[in-house]
Amino acid sequence: MRCAILIPAYNEEAFVAAVVKTATASGLGPVLVVDDGSEDGTASVARQAQAEVLSLSSNCGKGGAVFAGAAHLDADVLVLIDADLTNLRVEHLRQLAEPVLRGQVDMARGVFVGGRWSTEMAQKLAPQLSGQRAVLRARLLEVEGLKESRYGVEIAITKHAKRANWRIMDVPLSGVSQVIKEEKRGLLRGLLIRLKMYGEILWTWLRSLRRS
Repeated sequence: MRCAILIPAYNEEAFVAAVVKTATASGLGPVLVVDDGSEDGTASVARQAQAEVLSLSSNCGKGGAVFAGAAHLDADVLVLIDADLTNLRVEHLRQLAEPVLRGQVDMARGVFVGGRWSTEMAQKLAPQLSGQRAVLRARLLEVEGLKESRYGVEIAITKHAKRANWRIMDVPLSGVSQVIKEEKRGLLRGLLIRLKMYGEILWTWLRSLRRS
């Protein structure tokens, strides 16, 4: 099966190049960065790092960026990764994609281990919120409310996967972590963005209950 790597990004000019370079080096397939209406140089930096860039005219949220990227690509398997990862290596991406490419599962979910305490603990408490996934593109596009889910995208995918009886496995990503919002945007602004993120996650979760 054909594979592609999809990186949704919003104001990630400081971090996206390193992630793109690792994604390109993996040899898994095309690397697409969806620039979600960024106000900085995310798109330019991603292009310089040799990614294809799909620029959205306005900020649609992470769910909207994932939907746009999935609709744009035509690979059978999509590897979704965040633009602000640290210590990401080629083998991590291959380990994530392999079970789906082999037809063992419909989705593989990456879980941080052996990295920073703050990000690893968050994933231990709520692994369903991991943004690192390999998934069949056709299945991803079936997820109800994906386009509108914003920061609740992982909840939307997880809830749909459970209802649709997807085959799922977790893949440890040893040493991988990510830059938290308070580090990127400053303490106060980062905290406000985090609260907004939690609100959108809760909204998506409540919507999924109504569909159950």
